[in-house]
Amino acid sequence: MKRQLSVITLTVAVVGSLLAGCSSNSNSNSNSNSNREAPSKAPSSTTQASTAVPIKLSYWTAVTADVTRSLKTFGESLFYKEMEKKTNVKIEFQHPAVGSENEQFNLLVASGNLPDIIERDFTTYPGGPAKALSDKVLIKLNDIIDKNAPNLKKYLEEHPEIKKEISTDDGTIYAFPGIGIGNNAVSGGMVLRKDWLNELKLEVPVTMDDWTNVLRQFKEKKNAKTPLTLRLTDFSRELFNGAYGIGWDFYQENGKVKYGPYESNNKNYLAQLNAWYKEGLLDPDFATQDAKSLDAKASNGSSGAFFAFIGSGMGKYLNAAQGTYDLAGAPYPVLRKGEEPRFINKPFDYRGAGSAGITPSNKYPVETAKWLDYHYSNEGHILKSFGVEGLTYTMVNGYPKYTDLIMKNPDKLSVGEAMAKYLRVSTPSPGFVGDDRYIDQYYPLQSQKDASVIFSRHQKNATAVLLPRVTPAVAEASELSTIMSEVKTYQSEMFLKFIMGVEPLANYDKYIAQMKSLKIERAIAIQQNALDQYNKRK
Repeated sequence: MKRQLSVITLTVAVVGSLLAGCSSNSNSNSNSNSNREAPSKAPSSTTQASTAVPIKLSYWTAVTADVTRSLKTFGESLFYKEMEKKTNVKIEFQHPAVGSENEQFNLLVASGNLPDIIERDFTTYPGGPAKALSDKVLIKLNDIIDKNAPNLKKYLEEHPEIKKEISTDDGTIYAFPGIGIGNNAVSGGMVLRKDWLNELKLEVPVTMDDWTNVLRQFKEKKNAKTPLTLRLTDFSRELFNGAYGIGWDFYQENGKVKYGPYESNNKNYLAQLNAWYKEGLLDPDFATQDAKSLDAKASNGSSGAFFAFIGSGMGKYLNAAQGTYDLAGAPYPVLRKGEEPRFINKPFDYRGAGSAGITPSNKYPVETAKWLDYHYSNEGHILKSFGVEGLTYTMVNGYPKYTDLIMKNPDKLSVGEAMAKYLRVSTPSPGFVGDDRYIDQYYPLQSQKDASVIFSRHQKNATAVLLPRVTPAVAEASELSTIMSEVKTYQSEMFLKFIMGVEPLANYDKYIAQMKSLKIERAIAIQQNALDQYNKRK
């Protein structure tokens, strides 16, 4: 008991900070496509994007570690070199240091010395996109898009829900968005030792009872010390909570905002985790475990089930295993057979990240809009996602197949690193992301391809419960932040206590009463008001 209390004391501040930094609007991860396809018949914007006289534009955007391994700036990439040839627009990039993007952005805004284009998730701007507009960080884009961006205009007319996402409550469009397409948008989920399942003649678990049975079999017959191993961060996304009909954070049902940890079914979710913890099925070190420790357990046979991303997780483990074991992705769990999961780690269709805004400093807003609009044409999408035919891809029966420059790079770059060097396909950016033809090739192993399909099979269901990127009024946003800081600290502490048995679940009503006293219902009301305003957007 003393050890458990020590663990809780040491980790509650960490988990409070962790959960406070994540919201229901960060399903991202990394990461939602509602069966959209790239615009196969979008008007070509080659001519539209080209300028008669060469111009230069400054462009502020973050880069990933994969990019910095081979490029000093995006300006060196094949994609932007080809863009310059096609459009007569030269881009001078400004990149913040990896890991300091937020701090550098704040300094940039404070300086008042803005570049022509800023690429960022403006939904995270303090006060929201409307505040970014009033602070004169961004300009209104409605007329500019209407007159100079035919490809994006056409797409927004066909997908009005995306237009709502990139607009403020008064209808002002503020950015050229990164938009998710394709059928396999979910990039991570629960995975299990497939070879163990086969050996024990077990099916991939679907229901919570299935999961309990499989974990027991792993413990009893495979001597797994920690049948299910997780990190605390794994609980900051949709996991097993969805089986009990609740989100891990704010979500909506039939237009009504709810907060998962305040719902009555949260008690059943906690009871299940507590039961697994007491039985030795859930790793007792989940609260303090780091990535290195989890990697070791996932690789050495200590554990048979864990959360993993398809690329950075499954790919890493399977490549290291070199055929000694295999992994299988599991569908998002349900309580009863025949049910379909709704709470899935599906990213927003409008990615938020990778959105390009035009600043008041820009002397060429029309030319900039035409240049950005090229990204939404079919030709621009192919260039951005697959590159140059004959160099980075070949067209095989209408399918753009990456060449060995990408898949077996002669400079020993990984597939992700090669894509980052030549294309802009792996992370959100203006235009489309998540093309199924890219996903199919990015995951080289069959187990990865299978997991991608399994994780995404019910991704459409998430639309009904996913809370859009609503924007509370400035005053209410500040109040919401204050309330949720206290709520999440307390909720995080009790989450650990309930699972570890330090706090009996018989006291769940007291927990609910304390959450109420911390004004969680006021926070829900603020989010409800923001959702109502969002739903009125046109």
